Amino acid sequence: MQTTLKCLLPALLVFTLLSPVRANATGVQDIFTFIFPAPALYQSLQAILPLPIEQNSSSFKGQLSLDSIDKLRIHDDVISLHGIVSGKELSMHTEIAGQKIKLKLGHVTLPLSCDLHLRFDKVRQQLFVTPQFKPSKKKTSRNGDAIMPLLAAFGGHEYPLDLSGLQSINPTIGKRDLPLKFKPVQVTTKNNQLILGLRPEQKKSH
Repeated sequence: MQTTLKCLLPALLVFTLLSPVRANATGVQDIFTFIFPAPALYQSLQAILPLPIEQNSSSFKGQLSLDSIDKLRIHDDVISLHGIVSGKELSMHTEIAGQKIKLKLGHVTLPLSCDLHLRFDKVRQQLFVTPQFKPSKKKTSRNGDAIMPLLAAFGGHEYPLDLSGLQSINPTIGKRDLPLKFKPVQVTTKNNQLILGLRPEQKKSH
């Protein structure tokens, strides 16, 4: 799960950034501000689903994946998602009356909601995300609730995200590629949009 979170948002931003019809860029005071509306991130997310969810729990075995997203909203430095998580060939180890038992869950699906709380450290130029999972009001499949504790265990913890993929952009002007180096200086939200501020790095003079 930690690896999934580290890759998901940066991958979405890079994917959307490379789609000029889905992002606006303006230069203000030497800062390029890229605006990612929620519908653009939603479309980008659909393009990379299903997304495997890595889990390192010794109690669970099997494959987990984020299969679908039906809602995405951006507000108050939070990206709120609602979708379906599924598990294949799942089994879990538990203890009943002092006896260790292996329960086979098989294929399960779980509708759930997830809030990704964003925090940008300007000094370290680092974006952090804290996921909060909660079950959906929609009906789950048989045994679907069994994977909720596994997902909830990852919630409430802050994870750093790698933004290095956003720091190099190679726009083409005419027949020339102009490699540009950026550093992130702002990550915020407003009006159902994710706003990313990048400042060009000064080239060292020789």
